[in-house]
Amino acid sequence: MNRTITTALVGLASAVALIVVPSALAAYTSPKLEVTQAGTTSVIKASLSPDDDATASVRIYAPTGTQLTTNQAPGTSLGTVSALVKALDLGGADLPFQGQLLVAPPGAVPAAVQAACTQGATPLATWLLALTAAGQSVNVPAFVVATTGAQTALGPASIQVCLPPPDVPSGTPGRAVFGAKLYSATLTVNGVFSAVPVGAWISFWTPYNPGVGTVNAAGTVAAPAAVAPGAVSVAAKKSGRLGAIVAGKVTQAGQGRGGATVTIRGGAKPSALKKLGSVKVKANGAYSFKAKRGTFFKVTAVATSASAPPLCSALAAALPYPCVNPTTDGFVVQSKTVKKK
Repeated sequence: MNRTITTALVGLASAVALIVVPSALAAYTSPKLEVTQAGTTSVIKASLSPDDDATASVRIYAPTGTQLTTNQAPGTSLGTVSALVKALDLGGADLPFQGQLLVAPPGAVPAAVQAACTQGATPLATWLLALTAAGQSVNVPAFVVATTGAQTALGPASIQVCLPPPDVPSGTPGRAVFGAKLYSATLTVNGVFSAVPVGAWISFWTPYNPGVGTVNAAGTVAAPAAVAPGAVSVAAKKSGRLGAIVAGKVTQAGQGRGGATVTIRGGAKPSALKKLGSVKVKANGAYSFKAKRGTFFKVTAVATSASAPPLCSALAAALPYPCVNPTTDGFVVQSKTVKKK
């Protein structure tokens, strides 16, 4: 049966404020979440500094308004996974892992492991990050869990991943094999999360207390990632006998988007446009380019994932944890073709 979940963004600040947490005891500030969406394909990158405290758990909440499809058959590949691991038992060597995101077969994840990670909640779906590197294989379970109570204000469901401690003494029960410290993972997830026009994925990261394998709940931080559509405007004004000034603005969710690159194409006919050059936009998203010749022009704007400090400010009253490293997604967008005036 297809499980579809929808929520509305109502009373976010008041609802999330009901979640009570202790104040942080130590700095754990490098976690970052980056998300891009195209249709029902979501690319989710969760990363932090390899030198930060080891991570005990990550919970990534899909945006309010997202619809979920979680009826895929066991063994189905939902997409690809890439990860970076620091192997503490191998002198801190960085190991790149590649693999598939699979729907876990029944019994693949012990019930005790699931219960410990989801705090007893029954997941909508159980996944495996099936990773390999240098002849070594590892399966990292992930659980898709519907939100309940106050957390429904964050979104309809979260992806939950729990990791073993890598830095406790060798031989300690439950220690990560090879002292593997996962610090970056990119998941491409197909056919699970619907796109939302504008929203925020919100991740909660909880570290371990270094060297002892106990969870530092007070060190939990929130790292949000906004997703919003991009747009680019263009106009061309005559300059000299043959040339033109091509100018416009790159925006995201209606706001000027700095950091983008705009490529300008022009020509005598709309059907015969050639690349004339590229420019970086200003901090407010504005750009201008002087074309030596041309009558018709069209531009393409490319923006990569970028820091978005206003996002933490906007969510400050709503998040139960300190907000760190907010991002906004990248995009590629084309303008219409215009004629110089």
